[in-house]
Amino acid sequence: MRQASLHRRASCFAAGLAAAACASSAVLGESDTGADGGRGPAPTSGAARESDDGAPLAPVVDAAPDPSSVDVGVACDPLTACVGGCVDTVSDPLNCGGCGRTCVVANASAACVEGRCAISTCARGFSDADGDPENGCEFEAMCAPGGACETACGSAGLTECSAGAPVCAPPVETCDAADEDCDGACDEGPVVGCRVGVHRGQGNGHVYTTELDVAQSPPYQLESSDYFFVYGEPAPGTGPAYLCLKPNGKRFLTGASNCEFGAAPERTLGYWAGDARCGAIPLYRLYSGAAGNHFYTTSAPERDNAVSVYGYVEEGIAAYVWPSR
Repeated sequence: MRQASLHRRASCFAAGLAAAACASSAVLGESDTGADGGRGPAPTSGAARESDDGAPLAPVVDAAPDPSSVDVGVACDPLTACVGGCVDTVSDPLNCGGCGRTCVVANASAACVEGRCAISTCARGFSDADGDPENGCEFEAMCAPGGACETACGSAGLTECSAGAPVCAPPVETCDAADEDCDGACDEGPVVGCRVGVHRGQGNGHVYTTELDVAQSPPYQLESSDYFFVYGEPAPGTGPAYLCLKPNGKRFLTGASNCEFGAAPERTLGYWAGDARCGAIPLYRLYSGAAGNHFYTTSAPERDNAVSVYGYVEEGIAAYVWPSR
């Protein structure tokens, strides 16, 4: 019996069979006999054994584990131990809801949401009309998402597909004196520091400046902080607003780089518009020859009062500015 057992084991390993199969054969009736001719105890799993002549035999091993789930020898919690390592069966489309459960969605890239297969994005030319991942992106359409398009307000958008129909999605706002997201307002939301405030002070005539300390320091007293707003950087449809110093020591605003009399401007306040774009309002310009002073206001009643009471002469609209940031 011992010799037959040894021959059977030897032929088993020579044939390349699994160690577990050979071990099973040994356990099921081919255990070595003891020295007294009786059967010895069946070897335990993984225990090393020897033949009668002292040559080592393969250890008995447990059956191969389920390939879909295996102890990888590391702590996976809260993940799941699968072949190859720890995986998240809640969100992994290759192991969605369990090891080896791969999501395949027709005409789409797959996703795994809460352990259930879902649609990530539809393939070009297809859309998901019913929201059912079982049939994937079932609707074949002419809509091609991601293409350039023009929005209802004239901005450059990107094509999105809604139930197979193309929709031009507007972009987010940027600082450019335009309504890009088609909500009826310009440069609002996350656009920070797009427009800067201009303060108005009175003293030796009037001064208009983005520096608050200038508007409220002698010879000036602050009349209004953030009286109007201009763009801090050039934007489409805008031009520079220069602050100029006249020979009489009084200041005025102009769009002329030579300050209208051949001098260089003190500084550029910002950029105002030539029309009423993006909610801009007119900035009226008036001049008093007697005082040698220019006066600017966004208020039509104040303009009229300056003419009728203080003898100013209206010189039209200097430019368009904004009442808020």
